Amino acid sequence: MPIPGPNHDLRPGAGAVATARLVVVALLCGLQYWLLTATMEAFHGGDRGLPLPAAIASGACFLLGLGLVIVAERNEARRRRLGLRAGGSS
Repeated sequence: MPIPGPNHDLRPGAGAVATARLVVVALLCGLQYWLLTATMEAFHGGDRGLPLPAAIASGACFLLGLGLVIVAERNEARRRRLGLRAGGSS
């Protein structure tokens, strides 16, 4: 019985792409946290016009991060479905 190959992507640069996606999603989460704290501070300081634009910007950050995660999951599912291994061959 042959030994099965690894179940992760071994193509050159695949790890770097995954790390870049992780960094971008982490930065978006940090941006959302900063946006929340700045909005709450401004709101408690009496600025009532800021929450709606901040909520829209936060929603855009969320959608961008969600899109990156969905693209990564689709690529991984496609790779598994096609049975791709190291170098793009099965």
